[in-house]
Amino acid sequence: MDDILKIETINSESFKILNGEPEYINIEETATINEKNLEKELKTLVDQSIYKEVRRIGVFINKSSEHYLSCSKLLLELGFELYTSKVEVLRSLQDISRTNYFEWHSIADSTLSESEFKMLWKQCMAGSENRTSSFSIDEHLNSVKSLLGPNWKKSCIAFYDKNKPIGISIPHIEPGTLDEGRLFYFGLLPAERGKGRSSPFHYQSLWILKQMGATFYKGSTHETNIKMQNVFLKNNCSIKSRTESYYKYLK
Repeated sequence: MDDILKIETINSESFKILNGEPEYINIEETATINEKNLEKELKTLVDQSIYKEVRRIGVFINKSSEHYLSCSKLLLELGFELYTSKVEVLRSLQDISRTNYFEWHSIADSTLSESEFKMLWKQCMAGSENRTSSFSIDEHLNSVKSLLGPNWKKSCIAFYDKNKPIGISIPHIEPGTLDEGRLFYFGLLPAERGKGRSSPFHYQSLWILKQMGATFYKGSTHETNIKMQNVFLKNNCSIKSRTESYYKYLK
């Protein structure tokens, strides 16, 4: 971990590292990329990730960046593959008010078990508008545990309507920040789609983020997922950027 954090220090003005060892290491572009050092830093990241037996490296770049074309070319040359294009949104949580649309429980409660949550998560992923992930549910949950640490159970939440599960959400404060709210995952069960539940469900997740201490929300969805983009718009999220994700599988 220490060696990877050195990379983060070098790239502090260009990238932020999201550490989900051993499942993944992701780096996100945050400002102007230092192209002079980029190739060396990416190669170092790959070497360290191989050493630490990380399964996958992900790199997320802004399509409107002046360095977009050169970065994309370099990633492909280094063996990364284009995975998908995403729309990123932002929303202040200042005006989010308390809602009681649905009842909810987290794994931290005695009423929701880890196995039940994984079962619901797997069902939510079925037929998703987003590109299918190569990770298993256990690998996804291990990523949550690695990213969020000891308090991960509080973020794994299932929502219910009249004691019937309708979907799951994983709200959390982004590690390394004090108030950046994100949803690691958000999804409805297949039987609950098309009933007008997505927007209130998403809004209630934003309320939970606010209760966790987040002052703003940063979300994203695949560019092809028009339904989720409509949910963002209904809940007054503003488009921040359009990004591309590149993955390199090491195992």
